[in-house]
This record gives sequence, C-alpha cells and structure tokens, in this order.
Amino acid sequence: MMDSHVCLVTGASDGIGKHTAMRLAQTGATVLMHGRNPKKLSNALSEIARKTGNSSLEGYTADLSSLSQVRALSEEIHSKHRRLDVLVNNAGVFMIDRIDSEDGYEMTFAVNVLAPFLLTSLLMDLLQTSESSRIIHVSSALHREYQPVKGFEPTTNWTHSDGRRAYVLSKVHEVMFTYKMADLLQDQGNISVNCLHPGRVNTKLLGQAWKGKMSGIPVEEADFVFRAATDPRLDGVTGRYFEDDIDTRSSDITYNKDEQNRLWDILVNLTGAVF
Repeated sequence: MMDSHVCLVTGASDGIGKHTAMRLAQTGATVLMHGRNPKKLSNALSEIARKTGNSSLEGYTADLSSLSQVRALSEEIHSKHRRLDVLVNNAGVFMIDRIDSEDGYEMTFAVNVLAPFLLTSLLMDLLQTSESSRIIHVSSALHREYQPVKGFEPTTNWTHSDGRRAYVLSKVHEVMFTYKMADLLQDQGNISVNCLHPGRVNTKLLGQAWKGKMSGIPVEEADFVFRAATDPRLDGVTGRYFEDDIDTRSSDITYNKDEQNRLWDILVNLTGAVF
C-alpha cells in the first residue's frame, strides 16, 4: 500500500504529470504536486481532490528554468517533510525557438536537464530517509534520434538551430545522468533511479514534437510513469530505461562511461549539486 508514502511529481498541473498525480492520489499517498502556473496548479489540485477523495495533496509553484526557484522549491518541501518516497521528474519543455533562461542557459537544457539534476540532489537527504525510495526521470524515445558528429557534442554552447534537436539532446542527457546517478547510489541500497519513455500520449508536447502529424493514447491511459513509481516488481531495480513498460536498451551513446562522467562533471559545475 502507498497510503503512508510521500510522492513528488513535477509538472503535475496538466498532461502526464497530472494523470500520474491523480493515480498516486488514488492509492492514498501524500502527493506533492509541482506546477509553474499557480491557477492551473490550483485547478488540478481541486480536481484530483474531488475525484479521489484524497485530502493529502499539496501544491508547490516554481519556474524550473530558474535554478534559484529550484532551490526554493526544495526548501519549501524540506520545511514540511522529513521523508520522500517517490520523486517523479516529469516537467519538461519543447521550445520551437531558442529562449534563454534567467541563468543564461538555453531553456530546453535548463528545464529538462539542469532542473531535475539539481532538484534530485537537493532532495537526496529526504530520499535517503525513506526505507525504499524511487527516483523516476521521464525521458523520451526521441533520444534515439541523436546522432553525434564528432563525439558527444558540448552541453551548453551548442546552437539552438532546431527545437526538436535541442529536445532530443536533452533527453539523451537525462538517460545518461540516470545511469550515472544509479551507479553512485547503488551502494546505499534503498534508492532506485530509473528513466522511461512515458508512451506516445496526446499531450501538447507531442503535438510540438511531431507538428501535429502524430497522435497517441489519451492522457487518461498513460500509466507507465505511475507503474514505475509503484510496481512492487521493480523493488531494487535501478539504472534501467523502460519503453512501453518494458526494460529496454537505450541508445548506444547513453552507455558510454566517459561521456556519462563528462556530462556529470559539467552538470555538477553548473548547478553546484552534491550527491
């Protein structure tokens, strides 16, 4: 049972994140829902409380493109909780044009890579307190489209000439730091770290990625993230990539240890994260 669990879902005001929060709320868990837009988040909280009868829902507002707001989010959660059992890093963007964050990073990189990396490190003490905790990074099968020209390209200085390529690269990064993080935490035994493709789901992001030429399953059927967070068969399973609910091999570049280490060092340097 999950009724004693504390779960955080980022990007929970709509789409897959909202559905995952709904499914977690149905188990009786305490669900911490993050969103960027206060009104959308409030509406999502009210809807889920009404539909599930779960009164243990909390809303947290933060713009994850800002590293200072990521830190503030962690501080707010720490002020209310001493344990975290599930962390779902779901929030993500697909930027058609290049926009830089307030910290000077390309927006896709800031939200999809820097934010989940930093937030996970900041919440690590709460995850370590849990008897058995899960970290889930929501990646994408689109990471397979990445084709390096001369090794793994620079992380922060590449030119955003194509929104799709920027998104693809961010998802490659997400898979890579998942594997590295799992390796670093394996000795602790109580924390699993996995990533997944959430399925082809009818979300705004799917429309942006495929320019309206691709359709998927209804959001209400998008249970892969929920199952990764709750399935007892995944107890102790770590450092894996799941696609269509199946433990699957990700693209070759993601297993390159040298590139994992290089990316990790860059992310630590940019965020100040400590693991």
